[in-house]
Amino acid sequence: MTQAILTAAQWLNFDGLADLIRDYRRKSAQKALERQTIKELSRLSDRELHDLGIGRSDIRSIARGDFYRDQVGTNKNLGGWV
Repeated sequence: MTQAILTAAQWLNFDGLADLIRDYRRKSAQKALERQTIKELSRLSDRELHDLGIGRSDIRSIARGDFYRDQVGTNKNLGGWV
């Protein structure tokens, strides 16, 4: 009887279902935070955004967390001679 219950639990993959629900909740919370960040940064004026050192076109990438100003536009071949 115990073997049948364990086999059914493995077949139904309850652990995988719990992981799926956990991932869905985590991604939903992350998306909500992204929307909130976009909303708050969009409310700022261009002057306020400039004071922060960001442009209006950077808001979405900042909210996603993939904005790295230091890596954009640097040419390692120049070696600091320009």
